[in-house]
Amino acid sequence: MGRLTRTFVHLSTFAGLAVLLAGCSREPKGTTAGVETTSTATPTGNDSETSTGNPTSATTSTAEPTPTTTMKDDIGGVGGQCNLFMQDCPPDQKCTAWNEDGGPFPNGTRCVPVDLNPALPGEDCVVPGKFGDGIDNCDKGSLCLDLENTGKATCVAYCTGTMDAPVCPHAEDRCAFLFEPTVPVCFSKCDPLLQDCSVGETCVPNEAALGAPHFVCMPRVFPQLGKYGDSCYALSGCDPGNLCIFGENLPSCKTPYCCSVWCDLESPDSCLEFDPTLGCVPWFEPGAATPGYENVGICGIML
Repeated sequence: MGRLTRTFVHLSTFAGLAVLLAGCSREPKGTTAGVETTSTATPTGNDSETSTGNPTSATTSTAEPTPTTTMKDDIGGVGGQCNLFMQDCPPDQKCTAWNEDGGPFPNGTRCVPVDLNPALPGEDCVVPGKFGDGIDNCDKGSLCLDLENTGKATCVAYCTGTMDAPVCPHAEDRCAFLFEPTVPVCFSKCDPLLQDCSVGETCVPNEAALGAPHFVCMPRVFPQLGKYGDSCYALSGCDPGNLCIFGENLPSCKTPYCCSVWCDLESPDSCLEFDPTLGCVPWFEPGAATPGYENVGICGIML
């Protein structure tokens, strides 16, 4: 039986730019927009309306800690000045992801001062500069995801444990692996067929790869686009019920990545309403489905 090319599109979780969800040390298994891999790729997008009120006021330190070493594997646990999973900085500091070259997306870790009045995961937060600086007013063990580069957003908890056995503080959360190198953060779990996330969020894979084991609620990015066939640049860059995948898997897509539609394997003909060449491609390999998600598929061309 044919299948989608298992390469994902870049999933941008920040600042409206496209960056994949998979980490270097985790071999992606699918085709979604996000981190570049050899599978059908889905982009990681978290540029959406994450701020729900006035940001928590705080005095954020702008001190520049010693730069880290470039990450060679994943910034969750290898290289850099500290370990995101272990939060092994001095008591008054936190381990956070940053870009040591001044860019917008993380490529290393470093210890930075914890704000004097820190915001907790789920609370509004402030990024005084740009996301890549790694400076915000979130508490130890969390970071401010300024997905729209507005200077304010929401604190999200880093995963604890390890890359192979990540842990989130709440039982209903799942660890998502953003960017490359990987930044492990926690989001609420969801069902892509039900799209049971909050307003302003969409249900996407926790890794930018076909076969990613979990699905999480991420802030919606680029809300002006997102229907089937629309161009996209991030995992959460499509409307709820859609996912950003490689354009080669959709007949009418003229750009590298386009939005496709989640489908139920028990109703495979649902894809035909979009194009007669589409099929409902199983998200998981036979026998590898995460319990409860056995019927999840994505509309695409069988290559």
